[in-house]
Amino acid sequence: MNPTHNQGGENASFQSKDLFTNCLQAKRDLEMAIGSIIKAGQEIKANSKEVKFQIHSCISRHLECLRSREVYLLEQIDLVEQLKEEALQQQIQQLYWVRQLLWSHRDVQHRNRLLGPTRPY
Repeated sequence: MNPTHNQGGENASFQSKDLFTNCLQAKRDLEMAIGSIIKAGQEIKANSKEVKFQIHSCISRHLECLRSREVYLLEQIDLVEQLKEEALQQQIQQLYWVRQLLWSHRDVQHRNRLLGPTRPY
């Protein structure tokens, strides 16, 4: 055998093994990269779900606070309305009382006019 020929054959065989090893390594690297991308996609979905939950939870709490504030303010308006109505009723009662006094006074004066001046004894 020709020693140079053997070295060339071994060299070609070595290169084939090298190429095959490189291909296997590249395949593993690609599979790892694909796995990493799939994992990143899953993490994105999980993070997105968590953020949506947090937003929903936060908005729900704020809405609950707003509803509570709304109920409180509506009750305050009812209370103010009731107090104002009571104040108006008191004013009406006072005006009726004053009117009654005026009518009574007028009646007394009218009677006095009809009877004439009273003379002291």
